[in-house]
Amino acid sequence: MLVKRAIGSGLCGLLVTCALAALLDAPRLRADQTVQVGPGTVFSPATVTVSPGEAVVWNFNEFHTSTSDTASGPEVWDSGFLLSGTFSHTFTTPGTYPYYCAVHSFPGGTAMNGVVQVVGGGVTPTPTPIPPTTTPQETATPVSSGTPIPALGSSGRMLFALALAAAGLAALFLSGRR
Repeated sequence: MLVKRAIGSGLCGLLVTCALAALLDAPRLRADQTVQVGPGTVFSPATVTVSPGEAVVWNFNEFHTSTSDTASGPEVWDSGFLLSGTFSHTFTTPGTYPYYCAVHSFPGGTAMNGVVQVVGGGVTPTPTPIPPTTTPQETATPVSSGTPIPALGSSGRMLFALALAAAGLAALFLSGRR
């Protein structure tokens, strides 16, 4: 019985340590969003939502740009002309930031334009799209009426499961000591 309790106590300590390490690393988990640029004259999705500190990564499939509508202010970017590869911008200030392709549109235009919404705090729910194989159709982006529930990636889910397991084992062993 004494050996069983010692092993259980050691296992509980290990799980608690892993859970604490995972929780301390949790702020580093980000929900960067990917926008496909092309094929054709389309940003897909046309609207993405991120939190401050998160990035939007534009994945170029054809000759285009990703250029902010404004040349001054808290969030200004210009990918330059790219035929392939990626360009990213990390957003820090909450707000709505329209952008366009300098080859196919203009600020405030409708030909090839998109919007980045930066909302305060938490991981955001905008999914990373699969590159379209046909002409994309318009889809609605969910709008949150409050603080969004964080979406966890596979590593976040694993860390959360470890934290829950550690808390459960700690409660089990602590209740047996009375």
